[in-house]
Amino acid sequence: MLRCCVFLAALMLVSLTTLEAHADRRVALVIGNSQYREIPALKNPDKDAEDVTKTFWLAGFEVFAARDLTRLQFEERFRNYLAAADGADLAVVYYSGHGFQIGGENFLIPVDASLKDAADMEVQAIKVDDILRQLRSRSKVQMIILDACRNDPFPRKDYWLRDQLIVAGGSGLAQVTGSQNTLIAFATEPGAVAYDGSGNLSPFSSAFSRRALTPNQEIRSVMAAVRRDVVKATNGRQVPWESSSLIDDVVLMRGVDQPALPPDAQQDQETAERGIQVAAAAEAIDNRDISVPVGVGPVPLQLDFPAKGAGVSLKLARYPATGTLSLPDRVLSPQSSLMAAEIDNLRYEPQIGAAAPLEVGFQIRAGKASKPATMKLSPSVDPCDRAAGAPLDLQGVAPGRQPNEIGGGAIEACEAAVKAYPNVVRFRYELGRALLAAGKVDEARKAIQEAADKGHARAVFELAYMAASATGTAADIRKANGLYAQAADQGDPAAMAAWGRALFNGVGVEPNPRKGLDLLLKAAAMGHISAMNDLALIFKEGRNGVPADPARALSFLKASMERQEVYSMSILGLAGRRFQTAAVCKPKVITKIRVIRAPAPPMITPPPVKPMPPLIEPAPWRGGRSGDRPSPSRQSSTDDSTPDSGTPDTPDSPTTGEPPGTDGSTTGFGGISTVRGG
Repeated sequence: MLRCCVFLAALMLVSLTTLEAHADRRVALVIGNSQYREIPALKNPDKDAEDVTKTFWLAGFEVFAARDLTRLQFEERFRNYLAAADGADLAVVYYSGHGFQIGGENFLIPVDASLKDAADMEVQAIKVDDILRQLRSRSKVQMIILDACRNDPFPRKDYWLRDQLIVAGGSGLAQVTGSQNTLIAFATEPGAVAYDGSGNLSPFSSAFSRRALTPNQEIRSVMAAVRRDVVKATNGRQVPWESSSLIDDVVLMRGVDQPALPPDAQQDQETAERGIQVAAAAEAIDNRDISVPVGVGPVPLQLDFPAKGAGVSLKLARYPATGTLSLPDRVLSPQSSLMAAEIDNLRYEPQIGAAAPLEVGFQIRAGKASKPATMKLSPSVDPCDRAAGAPLDLQGVAPGRQPNEIGGGAIEACEAAVKAYPNVVRFRYELGRALLAAGKVDEARKAIQEAADKGHARAVFELAYMAASATGTAADIRKANGLYAQAADQGDPAAMAAWGRALFNGVGVEPNPRKGLDLLLKAAAMGHISAMNDLALIFKEGRNGVPADPARALSFLKASMERQEVYSMSILGLAGRRFQTAAVCKPKVITKIRVIRAPAPPMITPPPVKPMPPLIEPAPWRGGRSGDRPSPSRQSSTDDSTPDSGTPDTPDSPTTGEPPGTDGSTTGFGGISTVRGG
């Protein structure tokens, strides 16, 4: 089958720093989408992805591999990958599956996409620019490989993008341009056709996987070899093309690290003595189960290897399926060997999101004596992450909790984490969240400020929210907006939603509905449910020049409802609303939903929703042990009982709420109202 496209094969944005150091961090996300639910399955993506996964794995990358991802699964996998890519020297994303260009923007299509309605592209597909923007803000070098240019099988051709209805035009993907130190490579020249080939792999993927494993080859030499192979395989019908402004060398596959062999005189030892050494060494490793914390960097395994003689070496026989083994001076690959003197410095960094134990196998050798040994590495999430991690924190490692879900013991757990890992900024932020939940505002502000100063984006957002909501200080909307904008530039979805909301409604800033809408759409694309609810309200009624579109509103409502179990948020737009000060917040539980008559807009009936699972610890406002007490994390330390009536609407408290309904209810979508119980 032809891949009718400008086949964007590789996009590499390279910093001015060369990649010759052997201890750098390199991560890759590899996705193959073949089994589409609404359209016929694709032949090659799963096989292409499997081959490319092996390529990067053999080259010593930490590889996040996945097949047939839905939209929600992609969001989760990409968040874990971004956390691993934070500060990486080289970050790679490979995607094979359906992808389209609309209005000059490229979109990747998850396997559960239906694309039946005009609003479906922005809630069901993944924008390539969003991926690239996140990688640029986190890693020194980025490479994106997109095998996503096939015939568009969906019948609909017009879709909403921001405030315009765009008709899909052109085949495949749109050209992507880069800045200085950029290599842009295509599987074929722009506007031409790329072929699937007759085998299980496309000509380009096959050539790339093979040539990328050539040791110590600079990437431009690799791409030249790929071009020759593809031209030959397609009889000149397909010519890979690239544009480069690189000024530094980039090598994917380095020479295999092998230990220096000892002199022949040292090897000439008694066989029995060597056998004893090997047996003792194997016993020190075999059947050990080592717990390794996630998200704290490479962790020393502290094996206390007994055989440190020059004649003993170890060959990796089984590399862990996920994560990275390394020494202080180099990252190990599946073919690596190391000397006995190096084994005590062996480190392992588990993959974020991994939970199952992993096996690592060695073949221990001394002369002709040899013995296998296997140990287990068990990834574990730190108690601080479990107790006080924030939802959608792109520098976090756990699903996260809402402020009112942070229970007792969180402060102690996070204080221990900060002490054990003083250089892991995330723990300082989570300590601040735990202190804030306990009402210790001044201590919380100090911890959160320390995390923000060291580059934690969600901590910057938290400071903004504290300024906007008068938490421990007078409200300062302008200061809050500045911090929201800063965190949004760092890619934080919560900050994008808050800053977008402020711009759209003109809260403490000159109104800019177009930019505000764009930020809300970007936050929603990253799974932020509050942004989805805001967008649903905007499109339901039409606001600030954005026309009403009930169908588009329903698309965002459906998207938020799909995520309610993950983020423990309610539906019908209520989840995105926050109050100016928690001291005056008297939340009430939704007891029933009823339908009332409303002349406009037209009735929209949302699909049924599965009940949410109970929280691990009941939140106070859900009838927990603390009764009707609001969460202390949002109380002002200056006044615990009296609301500040002069506090203006904050960007995180949207002014786009529903008009009051009858009988104390709040009008919802299409005449659906939520009646709050006492």
